[in-house]
Amino acid sequence: MIDPDDCERQALTHAMKSMGLLMDKIGWSTRFKDLTAMQAGKLAEAAVDGFQSSLLTSAPPASSEVPF
Repeated sequence: MIDPDDCERQALTHAMKSMGLLMDKIGWSTRFKDLTAMQAGKLAEAAVDGFQSSLLTSAPPASSEVPF
């Protein structure tokens, strides 16, 4: 991501919190290289899902109005 805006920075923070919750279950002493493929995949999912859900909640409400 190049030059993230404020919403994207907030979404990154939310993504890190999602990953942190999962790391609590995995164990903070586990090195990244020692993660199983499933654990690494779940961390990636947590990051992406956390980022996307944060962006969705901060997006302006959709309008049914025609823009022209």
